[in-house]
Amino acid sequence: MNKPNDRPAEDCGYRTGPLPACGSLALAYVPDQQEADPRYEPPQALARGTLFPGLDLPWKNVVNRTPEDMTPLEELMALGFVIQELGLYLDTHARDREALALYTRYVALYKEGEERYTARCGPLKQMQVTEAGGYTWATGAWPWTAGEGGKG
Repeated sequence: MNKPNDRPAEDCGYRTGPLPACGSLALAYVPDQQEADPRYEPPQALARGTLFPGLDLPWKNVVNRTPEDMTPLEELMALGFVIQELGLYLDTHARDREALALYTRYVALYKEGEERYTARCGPLKQMQVTEAGGYTWATGAWPWTAGEGGKG
């Protein structure tokens, strides 16, 4: 005797909207994160979408490659991504002292890079140009006017 799931897909009307009674169920799988995995460097982690090679499962064999030369802003984005990833990892691996030390190091690097970038190119965030009772983001030099008296 045939079961409902043995029918061909065209008999199930799978293209017509709601899941038919004969539709198969899917099981989600999330691989366990191994603490011993090496970690990607920040630029590669940003390009790959994860800090952890063990969780790097390319979608349909599409592999995002790390750009050869990163701009200072892309470097800050990569550091920010890694800080976020490590923070999420530390939520579930609170005893991992190596990850905590790495997190602390990357936060310091991010702050240093943000200061250098802001000094050279101007503010990165709106809160960096907000003053008590006002704002200054529209009164300073724009990045593209660096040769005309702007920062840079």
